[in-house]
Amino acid sequence: MKLFNKKIKEEKKISNKIKMNEKDFVGKNYEYYEPYFKEFENGGKKSSFNISALLVAPYWYIYRKMTFTGAFIVGIQVILATLAYFLKSPLWIGIYIASFLLYVRAAFYGNFDYYKRIQNLIKDSNNIDDKFKERFLKDKSSVDVYMTICWIVGSIIIYIFALFI
Repeated sequence: MKLFNKKIKEEKKISNKIKMNEKDFVGKNYEYYEPYFKEFENGGKKSSFNISALLVAPYWYIYRKMTFTGAFIVGIQVILATLAYFLKSPLWIGIYIASFLLYVRAAFYGNFDYYKRIQNLIKDSNNIDDKFKERFLKDKSSVDVYMTICWIVGSIIIYIFALFI
């Protein structure tokens, strides 16, 4: 078809024969997450307890490649710790301590957050040509130990600068 004497390129159809599933994206510890994911899928309760998320919430999110959520928690806590340290007001100290309620939230809803992320990745993978799916899976799936270590070290450095320099 010509529009103003210009040819319109026909859209190329993507090859979408390879279907990805939860196991592809979770990678390590799929056996742990499988019963929770089935319960979420069947409309069951949205909360479940995850001890790892309770103990190290922001780094658990980063480890599971939900970096924005983990960075948000770290950022909030650094800001509140800095305010509590410099203002030395019981109010700010209390708010900083209350920020650890984010860890409790992660403990009970972290698995559901992870389930939602996996479902979004599965949906996104359906719009990717088969020749790119292997790279997409490598970039988006499993866990990221290197990034987690970088965030832990970076957080320690940020706290040191914020509180002592």
